Amino acid sequence: MTIPRTNSRGQWLLALTTLCCVCFESSVGFLTSNSLSSRTSIDKIFLFVENGTGGQGGDIANGLKNYSKEVIESSKSNEWGIPSTDTLDPLAASPQEKLENGGRVTLVGSGPGDPELLTLKAYNILQDPDAVVIADRLVSQEILDLVKGEIKVARKLPGCAENAQAEIYWWTYQGLASGQHVVRLKIGDPFVFGRGGEEVLQFRKFGVESKIVPGVSAAFSAPLLANIPVTHRGFSNQVVMCTGYGREGSSPDLIQYHEEQTIVFLMAVGRLRVLCERLISLAGYPKETPVGIIERAGCPNQRTVIGDMQTIADIAEKHKIQAPSTIVVGKVVNVLLEKDESGMVTQGLLRNATAISV
Repeated sequence: MTIPRTNSRGQWLLALTTLCCVCFESSVGFLTSNSLSSRTSIDKIFLFVENGTGGQGGDIANGLKNYSKEVIESSKSNEWGIPSTDTLDPLAASPQEKLENGGRVTLVGSGPGDPELLTLKAYNILQDPDAVVIADRLVSQEILDLVKGEIKVARKLPGCAENAQAEIYWWTYQGLASGQHVVRLKIGDPFVFGRGGEEVLQFRKFGVESKIVPGVSAAFSAPLLANIPVTHRGFSNQVVMCTGYGREGSSPDLIQYHEEQTIVFLMAVGRLRVLCERLISLAGYPKETPVGIIERAGCPNQRTVIGDMQTIADIAEKHKIQAPSTIVVGKVVNVLLEKDESGMVTQGLLRNATAISV
């Protein structure tokens, strides 16, 4: 089997992680900086592979000998070797902001990707050399580079989401049990389609009340960074935010068409074609409704593609648009874009707010 060649170590790691996640399952162990006495760094993520082991969350990385038999047995039933959260004893009788050993949790929103769009509070937390930062996979490398302490990056690849979430909980529990400040670094805002509320509830079961640091949500910042206003007089007087995926990969209910309405979809680029087809057939959207997609908003490699309900899926495929991306649907998409002599916006790849290449 061939691993695709790429020009960056981060891309190589992602390709290798995907390969391991799909092909080797429980025979792969992914360790972080505290886990190896002699190690080689790949963009602050550390990789160790050994056949016949119990997975990264199990006894390779940190040892389970100090945990109950129930915890150990539950780790054997998970293909990544991660114990079930239901088997982990609370670290305090009731949720508290700081455990007796000093352990605590902060949920931090990293915004759309540009480090300059971090809040000052978020920046200061990431500068703490004693914190352990558990980051979403889609948090930009530019923001990860600001972290002074240990980093663990969630492996939320397609088909691995639930195991990756269990791994996040296990890492958090280990950090808390060790008296560490656990920073749960989430893309955008923790409470906007980021499972932030679910994580707060789980951390309460661990005996900790989380502190929350808001982030700039891509739902509003990504369109702005692409010169797309989500409201504009005469074009849109209401904004609806939606996710592309419900629980267990289901499709959420669709918002019915309204001429002066903007819909912003997060985490939906992976099912763009089906989404457009359903909006046309089930929600009454005209086929010519403008659609814009902003990829990696605020990052140096930000891209924007423009089309309509009929063309956007083909355009996105042509230019290989990937997550993290924000989809904007409605007449506001074309309001500020340059138009040709006939008054039409050229469809295709937008490299900045005024230059389009098809």
